Amino acid sequence: MLGSGLLGLGTGIVKLYRINKLARPGGAVVKKKDVLAASDADAVQRAADSDDCPVCDVLKDGQTVGSVI
Repeated sequence: MLGSGLLGLGTGIVKLYRINKLARPGGAVVKKKDVLAASDADAVQRAADSDDCPVCDVLKDGQTVGSVI
């Protein structure tokens, strides 16, 4: 483990993010998913591209780094 990220094979350093699917903006979490991404923007884009994420928050180290609305 290197810093707060993980060393991915062939992908450089990636970090662990949590995507929380919300019932509504600012509402209750109805589903959680962990993903590895190279940056905050990459993690938010992965959430936005997901069919399972009409309203989601993206967190890194417990702090919100982006949202999909």
